[in-house]
Amino acid sequence: MSNDTNEKEVMTSIELIDGEGAAPYADRIFALYDTVFGRFPDKAVWREQLFDRDRTRDGYRLALALDGEKVLGFAWGYRGERGQHWPDLVARTLPELPAEWVRDHFELVELAVDPGARRQGLGVGLHDALLDGLTGRALLGTTLAVDDPALRLYKSRGWSTLGHLQDNRQVMGAYLPLPVPSRTAG
Repeated sequence: MSNDTNEKEVMTSIELIDGEGAAPYADRIFALYDTVFGRFPDKAVWREQLFDRDRTRDGYRLALALDGEKVLGFAWGYRGERGQHWPDLVARTLPELPAEWVRDHFELVELAVDPGARRQGLGVGLHDALLDGLTGRALLGTTLAVDDPALRLYKSRGWSTLGHLQDNRQVMGAYLPLPVPSRTAG
């Protein structure tokens, strides 16, 4: 028996796309990015300061959840290394962290799911598709320090807290390969 709160069945596919292949999706990704995060004043600034910059980095990959032409979710990342803003910030702020965490790692930069498509497994699907088959020693991500859905997702997939930054943010990491999550009854 189905739950009446969500009668529409969502036909979603998750595709893994490289930096060049990501460009045609920019407008649709920005629409969802702006809905979920709202961090940039407009699409042009977002493209210049984040999306286009990131998609040209080594090892860039984009996991995209699509329902037809509609973007229901996305996750992207790339190979992180010293000399980039985030690894350098983490190294400065958390000097006790072993150097392997801030060099030669895959950096999960963004993960977002459309509010109307949440609680259907898209976040897990995007996370797993993005990280599937990666080589390297460590992953590095960040989320708010409060118990939010992203934090629960990361912890359920084998990530752990490495340290805290200002503004209620934390650095999370996991060694590759990620452990296969156990299924528990209940």
